[in-house]
Amino acid sequence: MKGPFTLFFNRLIVKKISLFLIIIFIFSILVSCGGKVNSNDLLKQKEDKKQEIVITLWDFPRWESENNSRFGWIEKKIKEFEKAHPGVYIYLKKLKWEYGMFEIKAACQAGINPDIAPVAGDYDLILSGYVEPVDEFFTKEELGKYDERALEALKVNGRLYGFPWFLATYGMFINKDLFEERKLSFPSKGDWTFQKFMDTAIKLTWDKNRDKKVDYYGFDYVLKPGNYGFWGLLTMDGARFFDNEGNFVLNSKEGLSALKKLSEAFQKNVIFPPEAGDRNENRLWGNFIEKKKVAMIFMSSWAIPLLEKKKNEGSGFDFELLPYPGGESQAHSFAVASGYAILKQNDERKKKLCGEFLKFITSEKEQENLLKYGVLPAIKSVQEKAVSENQFYKKSKELLTSAEFLPKVRNWQEIENIINTELLLCLKGKKTPEKALQDMGKNISGIVTSE
Repeated sequence: MKGPFTLFFNRLIVKKISLFLIIIFIFSILVSCGGKVNSNDLLKQKEDKKQEIVITLWDFPRWESENNSRFGWIEKKIKEFEKAHPGVYIYLKKLKWEYGMFEIKAACQAGINPDIAPVAGDYDLILSGYVEPVDEFFTKEELGKYDERALEALKVNGRLYGFPWFLATYGMFINKDLFEERKLSFPSKGDWTFQKFMDTAIKLTWDKNRDKKVDYYGFDYVLKPGNYGFWGLLTMDGARFFDNEGNFVLNSKEGLSALKKLSEAFQKNVIFPPEAGDRNENRLWGNFIEKKKVAMIFMSSWAIPLLEKKKNEGSGFDFELLPYPGGESQAHSFAVASGYAILKQNDERKKKLCGEFLKFITSEKEQENLLKYGVLPAIKSVQEKAVSENQFYKKSKELLTSAEFLPKVRNWQEIENIINTELLLCLKGKKTPEKALQDMGKNISGIVTSE
């Protein structure tokens, strides 16, 4: 007599065999009726998988978009491009301004570089072979649409190493409300000398509530890598920082004359907070726009839309953009050109798609968005439109006309650190102007290699 377990087990086997036969029967019907599941389909799926391309894009935050994200614009462009190019996927790595460039350079050195990054014109990366030339992506007619200065800044040995995006320069921003409160006239272009600047800064530094503590300062500044606002003051007597061959030439009689004036004036007069000269750009910006306790600062043109927004919201103030105060000659600003680059590629198809994507995001239509970023578009027609519609962009372009572009030299980050360190030591009275310039030249000559 069979037990209940044996009967259960036999029934289970019968059910499994029946299920297997049913599956075989259905499969045979599918094959006979043309509902094929064959090797060709599987091969096609594998081939489609092979055709997929993943592009890595590393980028920094830009202007604030509709969703309050500073990556909103680029994320939208990625989605649009992926939709138009099935099988192409773009991975975005979001960088921080504080150390993003170090991440990019470290990745290149380790052989795990992204495909695209905003490093066009980076001399170290180009000479190290990490950046692809992109001349093949432009016709002669297309190149003619760009500001020549933008193209020149992104070229090395006659070859173009990036897709030109924008130009930015520095100028002096002033809080007009503080000028009015102190009953001071606004500086005019022809009368804006270093002596006039110092006289004005002294009058704008005062103890408003008479508690023997300074409440407002006439001026503030930072000496930070990547911020070249203060440097323009060193050109007031005709000096340049670098010549056309990339040689350091600030240690000239004109450079010494300007540094002496600055050192003597800054040590003799209280016109800025004790922290002035540090690397804290947020502190500088907070003192000027948030606390409204500083009347004059040097800042990049990206400040324009931020100041306009604050004013329109009712939490800002009337402001003006001025040129640098002159001395024996008219001082000039510093300018930077920015663009996206294609980093080292072994896959020609991927390289072509990278170029197509970069032409898409730096097109004439897309460069119109740069007005939200406070910079001048690299395409001349868009640049002219910006200048005609906004007085501050017009003044920014005037500053750009005489601006000194950053030199094409190796080890740039080390060089600007040397310059800023020696300037601060001199301005704080720790070194004489002669010694500071001498040490600048000596230290830079040991590391610089020009084009």
